[in-house]
Amino acid sequence: MLKVWKYAALSLVVILPVRAETTSKTLEDVIAEVNPSVVSIAADTEDAEALGAGIIVGADGYVVTNAHVTENADRITVITADDTEYEAKLVGSDTKTDIALIKVLHPNGFEPAEFADSDTVRVGNAVFAIGNPFGLGNSVSLGIISAKERDIEKGPYDNFLQTDASINQGNSGGPLFNMNGEIVGMNTAIFSTDGVNMGVGFATPSNQVAWVVSQLKQNGKVVRGWLGIGVQKFQSTETDKKLIISAMAEHSPAADAGLKVGDILETVGEMPLNNPRLFSLGISKLKPGTTLPMTVLRDKETLNVEVTISEMPTEEKSADKSETKNTEKLSEDEQIRSLERLGLDKYKVQNAVDFPQLHFKAYFDEADRYFTITQVEKNSEAAHKGIEVGNRFGVVNGKKVFGVEDLKIKIKEAEPAGKIEIQIAGAASIDTIILNLEP
Repeated sequence: MLKVWKYAALSLVVILPVRAETTSKTLEDVIAEVNPSVVSIAADTEDAEALGAGIIVGADGYVVTNAHVTENADRITVITADDTEYEAKLVGSDTKTDIALIKVLHPNGFEPAEFADSDTVRVGNAVFAIGNPFGLGNSVSLGIISAKERDIEKGPYDNFLQTDASINQGNSGGPLFNMNGEIVGMNTAIFSTDGVNMGVGFATPSNQVAWVVSQLKQNGKVVRGWLGIGVQKFQSTETDKKLIISAMAEHSPAADAGLKVGDILETVGEMPLNNPRLFSLGISKLKPGTTLPMTVLRDKETLNVEVTISEMPTEEKSADKSETKNTEKLSEDEQIRSLERLGLDKYKVQNAVDFPQLHFKAYFDEADRYFTITQVEKNSEAAHKGIEVGNRFGVVNGKKVFGVEDLKIKIKEAEPAGKIEIQIAGAASIDTIILNLEP
């Protein structure tokens, strides 16, 4: 069956318990108490209006929702449960977790919701949500937590709660409550072939939401810790699960500390080492400047290393149109259609990075550590040498590329030679293509 991840928007959902949780209040009472903390969001762009839901997280007007709800919005309107409309502005958004923070300009009587500790959520816990599916108005649905730590390949830090709650289009950004009326997650996506609920929905855990909100409120962006390594599972015995360094960015904190590809991580502070994705998530939440003690195994020798976490490099947005006005590029619609024919995602177009010296854009997938080319300049050397939308690559000048910043470093290192060698994976072969670097 074809997997199609759809965004939900404009409602909240609930989940029926396998076992009722202890509470002194009836469900009706709890719903009545939390209903005012749930809002609808209308985000107007030049061509359309996006609808979603949101969660009031501050009496001073702060509201959290999904980043894809507010993307490219020229005007944001928040509608409270009593149908009062408020103008709001975007404080900041984080595409890696699809979370955005907005602020109502003149809030009145806002009642913030409370977050639960999502780390304590168990499969089978009852949950419920409130929202506005299909624009019908505030609705409540019930369900349970079906699974935890789900990776749906939506972003580099996927860690979703799965629920059988009835989440539909219009639910994006809406809260998922426990039976005490505390938020355990924010509804973000559904598994569906036609955009309609099929009993499998996904919510970003409340701890992740709260951390991103605090970052956006303080900095207007998310500041993440960075080691500069890629890791994979390593299992030396049936019970001894560890991680092994599979890739490393040059000039990264890990490289500067003397770590090498092939090192086996035995201890990294107090962090668990049984899941590469959650390990990367944990590193990202460390404050830059933190000194992290590590124990690694290299050639049967145990080494004690200290690494100072730095701030994760910021990925640059696409080049400004004024900088590329003399080049002919595919329109975004053409890009999206090309990617869809290849079974790829619009997300890769929207989050691709422009590499002007190579005359193409590419999206780096944190899950498989490869770039996917999303746009190639017409009549460029790259196009003439057969590079196409959908091609993938992960090796440049004979070295594994760890990410966007690592590729930029490798391009800069290749500038004196004036050319760069890229291993391009097409539909049926892998070709080594040499491109001249444009100044």
